[in-house]
Amino acid sequence: MNRNSLPSAVRRALPGPGSLGSGQTLVAGLSGGADSVALLDVLITIGRERDFAVVAAHLDHRLRPSSRDDASFCERICREAGVPLRTGSADVRGRAERDGGGIEEAARVERYAFLSSVKDAAGASFVAVAHTRDDQAETFLLRLLRGAGSTGLAGMRARSGDVLRPLLGVSRKDVLVHLAERGLEWREDPSNADPAFARNRVRRELLPYLEARFNPAVREALARTASLLADEDAAVGGLGRALRERAGRREGAWVVLERTALSEAPRAVARAALREALEETGGLRGVGLGHVDRVLDLAGAAAPSGRRLPLPGGREAAFRFGEVAVGPRRGPARPFALPLDVPGRVSLPEGGSLEARPVEAGTGCDGMRGGEGGAFELVSAPLGAALTVRTRRSGDRVRTRGRQVSLRRFLMDRRVPAELRERLPLVAAGSDVLWIAGVPARDRESDPSGRGGRDAGEAARLVGLRLVAGDGGPRGAGSPT
Repeated sequence: MNRNSLPSAVRRALPGPGSLGSGQTLVAGLSGGADSVALLDVLITIGRERDFAVVAAHLDHRLRPSSRDDASFCERICREAGVPLRTGSADVRGRAERDGGGIEEAARVERYAFLSSVKDAAGASFVAVAHTRDDQAETFLLRLLRGAGSTGLAGMRARSGDVLRPLLGVSRKDVLVHLAERGLEWREDPSNADPAFARNRVRRELLPYLEARFNPAVREALARTASLLADEDAAVGGLGRALRERAGRREGAWVVLERTALSEAPRAVARAALREALEETGGLRGVGLGHVDRVLDLAGAAAPSGRRLPLPGGREAAFRFGEVAVGPRRGPARPFALPLDVPGRVSLPEGGSLEARPVEAGTGCDGMRGGEGGAFELVSAPLGAALTVRTRRSGDRVRTRGRQVSLRRFLMDRRVPAELRERLPLVAAGSDVLWIAGVPARDRESDPSGRGGRDAGEAARLVGLRLVAGDGGPRGAGSPT
């Protein structure tokens, strides 16, 4: 068989029989256009050879009155080919209005969501879509004109997770030759001629101009450049992931990265590490090069602590001394004060709870782990004093190294991030702070013996405190909030 034929190209592009073979299922996106009809035809042939099933999937975007005719056409060709068809519809215009983006982006989001749902329902291994080399060239130019970085210019990948693009190495001309040889029909989408869409102007105006005036093989050249950038982006991405693992950690819904590590790394690697953090905390939707570079610029500044940068997806980058934390954007802190009984348990406004238990002098907290696990921290409280769980107040003091200091100075010396200081739950007797969430006991002076109070001759009692996370899992009293 001709090595350059469409079936040969798709065979080379598909995963091997070990990943896609006997007894498995492949979902093929079918719009009714030339590319998707040709791809479905080839996949049916290869599926018979390798004994995997093909399920076609068609989404009606409801953007024009004739879209129902597309669905009828797809039903007919699938019926003739003996292939099951799954259909759906989506309000693309409505999504575009809700998301504030363009029609093309909204259609893409709806389309991939639909294909994913069909894949799950069919128990399929992969989804195949019919992007060609021409589509890759168009995508490259569109992103270049928007000022994309190497990740964006790398364009579409032949394989992205469970999404396959078996036609990415062939031209639209190759597709049309295959359709003619096989006598296959297809439908033309009238919107492909609408100059209101930037992709159509690139396809019908810019690419023909570049072919005529600069390079007759410009589509192949652009697709080749995208492929090279994809390889290089994958290499830089690997270095970025390594930097994220080496210089970062999770703090609940946040990813915290060391500023020095970001600043000292090559810029491309630092960008990749930050993109990894963004991917972990809500994805890259709406994130552009400008967002990433603004964070990195501030990370390399002399004294950014306390600064915050808003990020897409309701997130922010918060700078804390030598770190930058990426995660959900927080509203202003809300002060609270709640009485704490011993024994007792208090639910905290921002989630989780604080449990208190009395401790006999000389026994410590051994054995006080309870059914939920997690250790209690032992603190000494003035006998008879009312205890309160609250946020900090002006005039708060904490005892450390044999003397009392202001809570503000104490937290700053321990490099507690500014955005956390107003939120930290603490336990106090009046203005005397006995316990602070997230601050290890060794940093505060306590009298766990129970022989005396915080001042000479003051009677004291021992209390065991344990912070319990909002999901029901325990969190040690000295762990980060």
